[in-house]
Amino acid sequence: MSVTSDDFRQPVSPAGNGSRPASRLPGALLSLLVGAIYGTVGTVAHQNVLRLGEAAIPVGLVFALIGSLGLLVGFRLLFNDRVPVLFAAIGMVGMIALFSVASAGGSILIPQGVAGLVWTVAPVLVATVVIAWPRIPQRPAATTNRNPSSAPANLRRLPEA
Repeated sequence: MSVTSDDFRQPVSPAGNGSRPASRLPGALLSLLVGAIYGTVGTVAHQNVLRLGEAAIPVGLVFALIGSLGLLVGFRLLFNDRVPVLFAAIGMVGMIALFSVASAGGSILIPQGVAGLVWTVAPVLVATVVIAWPRIPQRPAATTNRNPSSAPANLRRLPEA
């Protein structure tokens, strides 16, 4: 019986990126913190409106939603993994849920209304779509070899004119 290098391979994570779950924990906790911070800032900022005459434009809500989309999509593209996005979404949605209930003093940061309803529901939908989005496979590197004799055997060669 011979011993090969395959006998000593370390287990890898289900994500297939070669990292162990223990090494992904600090990144996940940092993502949770960033999501919680953004959920707090977005909750406070979503009520800002720009008044132009009689029209009230909810710029705070628009920027908060664009920011939450950018944060989650950016994490998904940066880490090429769902775990940081999941923890950032948990942090963000958790803070939104926390601030939507009345505090001990009776204050509520997300009042009932259209803007409050949109800010409560939209980040959950954004997180669901970003987390569930399928992984896009990497393209193989393009070769610069133009020698026709090195073409793969399964490609037909056109007759030369």
